[in-house]
Amino acid sequence: MLHSMKGRNSVLYFCSRRALSSFIPRYEFPKYNIALSDFKGHQVKALKKFQYLAPQLNMVLELRDLRAPLSTRNVLFDRFFMDGNEKIKRLIVYTKKDYMPQSAALFETLTRWHNEMKEDFIILDGKSRNDVKNLMKVIEWQSNKLVENDVPLPMGYRILVTGMPNVGKSTLVNSLRYINYSKRNPNSKGAKVSRTGDQAGVTRSTSEIIRISKDNATQGIYLIDSPGIGLPGRVSNQSRILAQALCNCVKETLIDPVVQADYLLFLMNLQKMKNNIEWYPDYKTNPTNDIYTVFNRCYDMHKLSETTAAIAWINHWKRKGKNVLFDVEPLLVSGEFSYKDYLIKDLQKIEDFSVENTKLNIPGASKQVFV
Repeated sequence: MLHSMKGRNSVLYFCSRRALSSFIPRYEFPKYNIALSDFKGHQVKALKKFQYLAPQLNMVLELRDLRAPLSTRNVLFDRFFMDGNEKIKRLIVYTKKDYMPQSAALFETLTRWHNEMKEDFIILDGKSRNDVKNLMKVIEWQSNKLVENDVPLPMGYRILVTGMPNVGKSTLVNSLRYINYSKRNPNSKGAKVSRTGDQAGVTRSTSEIIRISKDNATQGIYLIDSPGIGLPGRVSNQSRILAQALCNCVKETLIDPVVQADYLLFLMNLQKMKNNIEWYPDYKTNPTNDIYTVFNRCYDMHKLSETTAAIAWINHWKRKGKNVLFDVEPLLVSGEFSYKDYLIKDLQKIEDFSVENTKLNIPGASKQVFV
């Protein structure tokens, strides 16, 4: 009996290895007629406010989601630094580190990318006290450099916190403020100074000045929170908007949940050689390119609609899933993708972009929107 069971297990092992070796993931995702932008009126207003605030800014913290480092990068901010604002210190902050704990290869990729553009970046979890303290040290160092160089700062050291919707701006603002607030008020948990939430668009306007420096600091350090700003349709595409949807950077109703779920499956199967993770039931023994097969493995489809199953599955990976990238480009090896060329092409697309002449998308529109 023991011998026969051992033989059976050997057959199962052989079959599972054969299934994995013969499986071919999709290398192209189908084209769908979906909206390519969620660019709203309050975002245009925020862009105008940035230009107004620029003369008093010393630093910009530009936040991006680590799971989608390209799709949550906004070329409008690159344009901002080219329009006479080169003297403002720019620090790119990748948030959601807790969703990518095994990201050594991703860190190497990001280092290579940003070295191409001589950009500084940091990776953190906005809710981690240690990570936020490290960021605060960087901010204080930049502020102290100006003091040492006798640069007058009558309004203090001012920092704009910006990025796409729901990349963690307000969470980070609250955390930075709380670090020194808790020392002054040890019995208090610290009131939030910025609203937070799981959906895009919680912060609707550029906030007042928020002090984050210590009481005995050489000079005051102040934050300005801002609403998330999406991509204009002219520099967006299907993969970007789908990645943003998986990051909750756009309203979850903008794109059909089944399409989002299918894109997530597409990404997972492409990453099969990168991570030894059970993305969905029977992934290791019987991977599939069919999203409806995944639904049937995960849920009792006699009780759920396909839309409900899709929402449940993608919400799990949005809020609890680990180590899944929502962008394809970080999976490419060096030489197959140039971050610098990617940025240059995007800048060319917005050469004639003007906030004043922007036409916004209409909520519920079924056509692709170009801005």
